[in-house]
Amino acid sequence: MFLREDFRLEQASCKVDRICRYKVVALAEEDLTPLMPYVNAVARVVFYDPEEPVLVFRLEDRKVALRPHEVQIAEVNDADEGRQWRDKVEAFLEKVWSERGSLKPRYEPKKLPPALEIYKLLPQTNCKECGEATCLAFAAKLSTGEVSYELCKPLAEKENEEARRKLARLLGED
Repeated sequence: MFLREDFRLEQASCKVDRICRYKVVALAEEDLTPLMPYVNAVARVVFYDPEEPVLVFRLEDRKVALRPHEVQIAEVNDADEGRQWRDKVEAFLEKVWSERGSLKPRYEPKKLPPALEIYKLLPQTNCKECGEATCLAFAAKLSTGEVSYELCKPLAEKENEEARRKLARLLGED
């Protein structure tokens, strides 16, 4: 078991309609640093700095941050959802650790490119089909790993195939 059973919720954001979202903060039972290169090898990693050390990855639709003695999971609505995600992350970490003998750890740092570099590869139609008001706003969310480039419908069109490949490479998803 990597994480303590107890956890806390910290306010992450509140919308205009006063709906607040929280991040889960779970303390680790032991140092998570030895686990990070294995997670870096198998997860959809957004950011990895082995010097700090911190590793941020996507698990389904959530961003998870690993630090030596804590895990943060964003964003949940309440404590029940927080418990479910704490358990889901715990199960994922346990699985990775149990399979480490067959995994090749990745020690290389990973940083996402700046939003403007991503924006240059987008169709720049501002069609809003991705859920964002502009392509630049979408690029900003791509640069932090909040969304997947696959949400861009125009990017999926045949004439944008080369840009899609370049973007996947740039984001480390090729």
